[in-house]
Amino acid sequence: MPTAPCFHVIQGDREGIQINLDRFPFTIGRARECDFVVDSQDVSRLHAQFEFDHQQVYVLDMGSTNGTYVNNRQLVAHERFKLRAGDEINVGNVTRLMFDDPATTAQIEEVRLPTPGLRLDDMAAQVYVRGERLDPPLSPSQFSLLSLLMHNEDAVVTREDIRQYVWGGDVDVNDQTIDALVSRLRKRLNEMDEEHEYIITRRGFGLMFRNRRA
Repeated sequence: MPTAPCFHVIQGDREGIQINLDRFPFTIGRARECDFVVDSQDVSRLHAQFEFDHQQVYVLDMGSTNGTYVNNRQLVAHERFKLRAGDEINVGNVTRLMFDDPATTAQIEEVRLPTPGLRLDDMAAQVYVRGERLDPPLSPSQFSLLSLLMHNEDAVVTREDIRQYVWGGDVDVNDQTIDALVSRLRKRLNEMDEEHEYIITRRGFGLMFRNRRA
């Protein structure tokens, strides 16, 4: 497997070959002195150029007559476009190239996505805050309230919604009991992540849940 950036010719007279970009600038055009020669009148003498800067490969259209396209978007003359593995370069509608950079691809694969703020395991009735399990676990009523809020994220949940979901319609629960439950749940979440407010009060309406984004 190559370690240098390269491109694969996917359409044109030299279809199927791989060209390593082992020196820069690397030029494409009709002129014999170009690094990659495309023998067609539809391709300018100096049509496009690859450059390397800060560990990134860029392609430039060098003012060509019939244009250079990346992923079907035509580049403005002398525009530097940063390439990523898998990008397709169309040279004057004559030759198409697929860019590959094994080193960049390897770096991408190693990236670990940030852990989102809060996650529920409904089956086990467990709560995870920024990847850590909440211990001791929430009480059944706290877990029910949190589940209701999370499954209605960014929507207002009223006191009546809470009363029905947590206790059922046959139980008479006053506002003070609901407020106390909300307060205890807020405290438990704040102990695990004091930098983010998961439960937001919309005065006169109810509560909203807003998760910390990944």
